[in-house]
Amino acid sequence: MTLRTKHGTATISQFVDWYRSGALNLEPAFQRNSVWSTRDRQLLIASILHGIPLPSIYLYKQVGRAGRPVYDVIDGKQRLESILLFMGKGPLAQDEGPFTVHESIPDDDPSDHWSWRELPKAVKARIQATELPTIEVEGDLSDVINLFVRINATGKKLTAQERRHANFHHSATLKTAHRLADEHVSTFQQHNLLSRAQIQRMKHVELFTELLLSAVNAGQPLNKKRQIDELIAGGSIDEHRLATAATAVKTAIANTLTVLPNIKSTRFHRSSDFYSLVLLLLRLRDQGALVNNHNSARQRLAGQLLTDFGAGVDEVQDLIQRGKPVPAAKTEHRDYLFTVREGTDSARQRHAREAILRKVVDGVFQEGDLNRVFSPTQRRILWNASAKKRCSWCLKPIERWEELAIDHVHPYVRGGKTTLANADILHRCCNREKGAKTSARGH
Repeated sequence: MTLRTKHGTATISQFVDWYRSGALNLEPAFQRNSVWSTRDRQLLIASILHGIPLPSIYLYKQVGRAGRPVYDVIDGKQRLESILLFMGKGPLAQDEGPFTVHESIPDDDPSDHWSWRELPKAVKARIQATELPTIEVEGDLSDVINLFVRINATGKKLTAQERRHANFHHSATLKTAHRLADEHVSTFQQHNLLSRAQIQRMKHVELFTELLLSAVNAGQPLNKKRQIDELIAGGSIDEHRLATAATAVKTAIANTLTVLPNIKSTRFHRSSDFYSLVLLLLRLRDQGALVNNHNSARQRLAGQLLTDFGAGVDEVQDLIQRGKPVPAAKTEHRDYLFTVREGTDSARQRHAREAILRKVVDGVFQEGDLNRVFSPTQRRILWNASAKKRCSWCLKPIERWEELAIDHVHPYVRGGKTTLANADILHRCCNREKGAKTSARGH
């Protein structure tokens, strides 16, 4: 790393003037979002009011128009934003508005609740004259980015996505993920998919980056910890493939929210569950399933199946937390829960989670008559009503819920109805063997 540095100071008034004139850039491409809370900002202003020294502001010095210097903020963005916001200025002023500080100051006024407008003129002047230490940096951008990552390895550390944003901010893939993520901010907040704090830390961008790269790779789940940076660094995704993947991801998310319009009341509003469900619907659509044909009956049935399954997973989680045994009928729910609890970001666990969800909606989006699919309620009634859980074809016990298939005793293709009176339980493999035969082998 070859960087030239110059130590100095600048007053808060100078920083304000630089910002107004465009000489101070708080949001260079490698920077992260605003992550400080109001309390963080209040503590900073209180420190300034009491004359407590602050850390240095790192500035990347470049030459702008007419040869004038322009400073990209490497470190100190949160501090400068907070100072500007307190004064009713800066990029956050329109969205958040100025804040107040609960702090006593050396003044005859007994109030300890101050906004910038309420401060005495002498105190305002003292704040504006406060000198902040600066370190001007010159050198290659790659070295500056490396410095940014190193500085932010302590304190409020960079998240994986913030580091990725700094290192690969020129990546077309990352830019596309940013665009899609920003388009979906209100949707994510409305459905409780991500909190405001998570969005501030670029969690929504990370989610879209993963989904985009999975879509490019034929819908295959990624190993989050290893593959994302490798794929972005490779830079081998052409514009057409990226645009196709972006459309597929947007469609899959829209389909997911159509299937589960009340997703925030289910476990699928959690990031790991949501990722796997979106990816499953994306893959089903690519495989020709009727995922987005706007058939409300299919969408409702899929939503009912997923909601019922998710509630079962939550029930198993509660049983485990209370040290209770998990019933055999809930084995698949337990297996799903373990994919979330143990190494949730590994490709192996993500594959397992998707495979289980595929079984849950098995047949719902396939070509054919939807009326032939037994509802979740019918499946549950038949399972609970069978004391021995014995397959009517091979006469062996059905030991796991995921092995269960509900069969039309009188085949549907021959006029059999999808009713409890015309239903029997079989192993999935036995149901395939039976096919359209009228009677079961074990009868």
